[in-house]
Amino acid sequence: MAGLLDVFIRATRAVRVLEIGTGRGASALEMAAALPPDGRLITVEKDAAAAMQARTMLASSGLDRHVTVMIGDAGRYLYKIAGPFDLILQDSDLKAYASMHDRLVSVLRPAGTLITRRIFLAGDYNVVLAADTRLITTFIPGEEGVAISVKRLDLT
Repeated sequence: MAGLLDVFIRATRAVRVLEIGTGRGASALEMAAALPPDGRLITVEKDAAAAMQARTMLASSGLDRHVTVMIGDAGRYLYKIAGPFDLILQDSDLKAYASMHDRLVSVLRPAGTLITRRIFLAGDYNVVLAADTRLITTFIPGEEGVAISVKRLDLT
């Protein structure tokens, strides 16, 4: 996804971003670099070692001032994280996509963007996305697939 997140952050003028599934921080680094000076990224990773690697990489780049790396189960944290977010990247445990879906959509601002990675590996979650009338979704084919969803403007 090199470059795609950068483009979406800049094109949507995202200021508040949420990432579910930090991994070692490559996506967080790309998004943090694209944020405006007042931008904030909250990223959640359940693997403590991976989260620490992400923190180290972000600190060495000088972008850590824009980013909060939370360690723990995103399914539990989501109910403590207040929106609205301009952009959300879902790249966590594939089995958790469906259980987090409603909460992610609820903290996404109207006209906000939800990017879901590895969509074709996520079982029936692509059906959930396609059927959600709160979103306008397109699926981008590729090795693992990416879904780009925009929350409808007529929703609050």
